[in-house]
Amino acid sequence: MTVPARQAPAGRPRLTVVRGTRAPVMAEAHADWRRVASAVLACTHELTQHLLEQRWGRVVEAMSERRELLACLAALPLDVEGRRSLLSLQQAADESEAALHAMMGEKRERR
Repeated sequence: MTVPARQAPAGRPRLTVVRGTRAPVMAEAHADWRRVASAVLACTHELTQHLLEQRWGRVVEAMSERRELLACLAALPLDVEGRRSLLSLQQAADESEAALHAMMGEKRERR
């Protein structure tokens, strides 16, 4: 509600419905895969934090969680952009897991 600054509102404020519907609002299909992809990136960030703090048990847990999120993303109906994002995220996860397995194997051998 907009009221000019010099005029004080008289009585109760009134609400005006600009646009509305009684039908349920459907979520946009592309928003679902974007949320899951965002969760994959957040999980990757968490994985990085665990690596920096050398919490190796949590690293394995975060890698597993990221794989589950990627599986959920693959199960969603994806458009062209979604399929490209899935492919990129899977390739990045494969590469980082290969590097992590090499690092963790090297770390275990040193003990």
